[in-house]
Amino acid sequence: MFRSVMSLGHIRGIRIELHASWLVIFALLLFTMTTGLRDQFAAWSFSQAVVTALFTSLAFFASIVAHELGHSLVAIRRGVPVRAITLFIFGGVAQLDKDSENAEDEFWIAIAGPAVSFVLALAFGILSGLAVSESWAVGLGWLAVINFMVAVFNLVPGFPLDGGRVLRALVWKFTGDAGKGMRAAVAGGRLVAYGLFAWGLWRILVEGNLLGGFWLMLLAWFLLNMAEGHGQQFSLQKQLRGIRAGALATPDVPRVAPSTTVEEWVHNRVLPEGQRSYMVDDGHRVLGLVSLSDTSATDRERWSELRIADLMTPIEKVVRVAPETEATEVLATMTEHNLNQLPVMEGDRVVGWIDRERLLRTVNLHLELKA
Repeated sequence: MFRSVMSLGHIRGIRIELHASWLVIFALLLFTMTTGLRDQFAAWSFSQAVVTALFTSLAFFASIVAHELGHSLVAIRRGVPVRAITLFIFGGVAQLDKDSENAEDEFWIAIAGPAVSFVLALAFGILSGLAVSESWAVGLGWLAVINFMVAVFNLVPGFPLDGGRVLRALVWKFTGDAGKGMRAAVAGGRLVAYGLFAWGLWRILVEGNLLGGFWLMLLAWFLLNMAEGHGQQFSLQKQLRGIRAGALATPDVPRVAPSTTVEEWVHNRVLPEGQRSYMVDDGHRVLGLVSLSDTSATDRERWSELRIADLMTPIEKVVRVAPETEATEVLATMTEHNLNQLPVMEGDRVVGWIDRERLLRTVNLHLELKA
């Protein structure tokens, strides 16, 4: 099965991921840089231009990881867990498990990324001046300029850019209202997106630069969607505050015995009941969880021989939440692991079951009652 995200490893416990879309921008950058170097330095050989472009491109994306690590390490130091850093077509993003709890944390987490980029710009600039070969000087000089541009662009005051988070922190600090800070940052994000869209349109219609204009308009669309998404997520989290997993779960937990054959389970339970996942229970304790997707790797002709115990995920590896888990964390867990069902457990005891569709219906009811 094709996976859109590939893990490259971990730094300080933070997973570094590469999204498939990154290959597009990497190939585009490598091609345009190689072509540009060949045009600018006619005396260079093709291999010299390619090697310089390759080194510079890889160093640039390493700089993006360093930028996001700046956010991440400050976030961890201030008690905000970080799940992963993902490189994709528009750069990189650090996946924080929760929002900052105060304006000071928000400010320092936000400003850390641009600060790293400014330091890298200075370091690459110094190294470029000390380089003994022209190709090294050119590559390092480009890295100095691009890191400076990344820092400056990210300080533009609008979500999802770092400057938007800085603006949110400042408004939050001076008004004491996180909601006002969020609304200001989202408004700033809209203005940035509209400005980039207008610029892209100008480049297409007036300058005749179709590729450059299209790229700016695509970036504007991405920033606008991210800004609106941040605003909606903040509103949802505010409305769901105080709602726990225990209140969202149904006590009717679907169970199946480990000795049941896969064929019997599918035809007598899954299809009639319309339930995709079941807890595996031998009558004394819960052993694991089995889902319809677990059958995809098995030969259908063997379903009459295979037992549920052969397919199940052992209980120690099952993703679960506690009854006191916040509703927003439940949603985040289901989204991160792409789950349709989630057991609610106290220790080794299953006390409830959360289904994605039922969860959304229950959340809507809670929101209506709050309204």
